[in-house]
Amino acid sequence: MLKVGIKYCGGCNPYYDRVALVKRIERRLQGHVEFVSAANDDVDLVIAVEGCNTACADLSSFDGKKIRIITQRQDRDIAISLF
Repeated sequence: MLKVGIKYCGGCNPYYDRVALVKRIERRLQGHVEFVSAANDDVDLVIAVEGCNTACADLSSFDGKKIRIITQRQDRDIAISLF
């Protein structure tokens, strides 16, 4: 099963409820992916949940990993469709 980690930005200026969005993604993908800590060495994909279009979260620790970036609610469907 694909292991997915969630990385949140610092939340300094979020335009939407990032936590609620992730909960919806987790519900939709339940049974299809395993959500693990983004710091897990075995993570296959990191979803970076940014609160705005600035997308300033430091993702350098995920070099070599697949990363999908969400900057708005509408990106949720794009992220889900990848699975």
